[in-house]
Amino acid sequence: MSAKGLFAVLLFSFSSSLGNVQGQEFLPSPPADKTLIYVLNAQNELVPLPFEAGRTPLKITETAKSSKTSYLEIAGDKAATTLPAIPRIFLFTSERQGTHPPFIVWLTPRHGARRATAVTQVGMAGLAIDSLEIVKPTVRVLAKAGDEVFMELRPRNSLVPGEYAIIGDDMTRIATFRVATESLP
Repeated sequence: MSAKGLFAVLLFSFSSSLGNVQGQEFLPSPPADKTLIYVLNAQNELVPLPFEAGRTPLKITETAKSSKTSYLEIAGDKAATTLPAIPRIFLFTSERQGTHPPFIVWLTPRHGARRATAVTQVGMAGLAIDSLEIVKPTVRVLAKAGDEVFMELRPRNSLVPGEYAIIGDDMTRIATFRVATESLP
């Protein structure tokens, strides 16, 4: 084999292995504060998302006597944080029966606020978000201790520009973000 041929093989081999190194995703270790919802920044650091409070006219602390559809509203027309169209979100959740992980929810702007359709079901307390407004996720469990799970939550597809929230059981702690047109790939 000529020197040129050997150089070409080495260059190809090096670039292939470099591509494998660059192709691997960084997976963070579980942070100490398990109450926050995090995103991964450009320096591979977990950064907490700010929380906002939501409100609803539904009586979600009581067992519903009938099924009703209303709204969950977050004041303000925009979230403070802008994320890319495919954000990497990290959080702790429980695997106990009857619990569900928080969902990424599309919010609709309305009169200086952001809303999602909220539903109560007869015989149950709490609320659910209309399934058409829930972003279908990809979930990856990164660590588990008993019923507690540290996981990555990602949308399956790029998010369209707009307002989003990560909604769980606590209406006073809703993590919010937006995707701007500039953040599309």
